[in-house]
Amino acid sequence: MTKSFTSHRMLAWAAPVALALTALAPALPAQAAAKPTPTVTAGPVDKDLNGDGVADLVAVGGPGSALDSGVWSALGLKSRKTGVGTGQVQTPATNIGLLGNGVTGNESGADFDGAQVITGRFTGTERQDFLYYYPSGTAAGIGGIIRGAGDGTMPSPYNNQFTIGYESLIDANGNSPLQLANAFQADGVDTGIPDLFGIAGDATNGYRLGYHPNYYAPGLYWGVTDLTNPTPTGGADWQNWTIASTETASGVALFLRNAGTGHLYLWTGVTMVDNGDGTGTLTHTQYQVAANWNTGVAISSLQAADINADGTPDLWAVLPNGTYRAYLISGLSNSGTATVTATRAQRLA
Repeated sequence: MTKSFTSHRMLAWAAPVALALTALAPALPAQAAAKPTPTVTAGPVDKDLNGDGVADLVAVGGPGSALDSGVWSALGLKSRKTGVGTGQVQTPATNIGLLGNGVTGNESGADFDGAQVITGRFTGTERQDFLYYYPSGTAAGIGGIIRGAGDGTMPSPYNNQFTIGYESLIDANGNSPLQLANAFQADGVDTGIPDLFGIAGDATNGYRLGYHPNYYAPGLYWGVTDLTNPTPTGGADWQNWTIASTETASGVALFLRNAGTGHLYLWTGVTMVDNGDGTGTLTHTQYQVAANWNTGVAISSLQAADINADGTPDLWAVLPNGTYRAYLISGLSNSGTATVTATRAQRLA
């Protein structure tokens, strides 16, 4: 039976707390302060690490990349004419993960090797924090949150870190997510801390998109609502898709990419509806962004944000060779593909 607790979060509070006490993390605080409704003013709210109204880029280094081990932060550049993001970032980027994840005690950027890092208000404050997650390896299924310093960097992880335990994210068959994305509060339940999207499964039971609700404290996730949505092309091969999310004034947006086919889609106005039977469904408007986007190209980090503050989500892609490129998207259409304008590729460091 699928573990779905979305409509009973308050009743299920006691069980997650007991589990959280066993995690290797500082004691969880009392209920986090409510997060105000995001607004878009001079620039995007999501991914703005230093509060200047422009989205910023985060990438993970380590083996298989041209970046040293750690977490790399590159602040977005504004256009002098328009005052909004251009898609280019300040380089060289800064390795903000040199003190490690606060769990191993190694105080090394190598703590993040093999991890996925996403940003969001994961401690319930106005600042963007860093959620790291290990989809494979010896720490597979485990992750954590490190508070953001508010200037594009991480503070020391000690006393600023919250662990996400293995049991927090597994599905009914014991599978950990292959990847995670920020779901913000797509289910309409305001815990003050974002929920998560994930893709999980196995060859026997199949793969699916899932929704992981937060239980009112940093790092405290418990259970997953299996989502009934097929892939953008109508299939069930969710293991072949990569997801990246952002939030604009019009709501939650989710990019979906199939590297093998080059299909790139965007879901806007994403809302999670609890079906009342242990499953849920994402309601959304679907757009095909491109039919042959970077087909077969390995992308180390795929990050979504409204980079140029035009109300349409865009993408940053970081390649294993350490270069990045922004893809500014416009002209969304229900009858054809969108216009995708790529910026010049540049090295991060």
